[in-house]
Amino acid sequence: MSLPAPLLALGLVVALGLPVRNVYRRRELRSKLDWPWLRRSLLRNWAIVSGFALLVGVAGAPEDLGLRVPSVGVLVDGLLFGFIAFAGTMVLVGLLLRFSGGLTTSASSLVVFEQPLSSRLFVAATASVTESTLFYGFAIEAVYGLGGGPWLAGGVAATGTLLSRSWRGTDLVLQWLPGAVVLAGVAVWSRTLLVVVPIYFAYNGLVLASGDADDYAVPGDG
Repeated sequence: MSLPAPLLALGLVVALGLPVRNVYRRRELRSKLDWPWLRRSLLRNWAIVSGFALLVGVAGAPEDLGLRVPSVGVLVDGLLFGFIAFAGTMVLVGLLLRFSGGLTTSASSLVVFEQPLSSRLFVAATASVTESTLFYGFAIEAVYGLGGGPWLAGGVAATGTLLSRSWRGTDLVLQWLPGAVVLAGVAVWSRTLLVVVPIYFAYNGLVLASGDADDYAVPGDG
């Protein structure tokens, strides 16, 4: 049994409203950027996702979070071609930016680059699981459950990903736009987090594990 429409709509508003709230608090958030604050923020994100999981566990079904077991073909093709498409898009955007003015990252990422590998991978896992669950899982299923189609579902998912970065700077949002669209396409096609989360984590993990602060510029307030 899936969640009733009112709960789907409420969850969708909350999922998109949380990053919107951060946009209005961006100056305050940027003034707090250190590892202890980031660690607390990551734990809050896990708590938020746990709340969605509890809601679905009590009143819905795992499919409401995009938790469905795909066929072998969908799993293999999704992981292989999805990662190639997503990572390839992000790398291409990065290369283009390097030759046209510089690759940007958020000030929070610069703090992460100063941490040991285990902490970097924890950040990668948190971002991958929480964003995928909220936007590429719940949001997509909510749009479908409310009568929307794949284009709207994918658009909402990509918008959520971009909103979650908007408090860090417009440059970073534009840098992520192509990748967010590609990942939304993978999510709409596969309809399972078992494809999206590994793709997202593999890319995030590689970037954060191998990244260096000297490779990036920090965007302005935008």
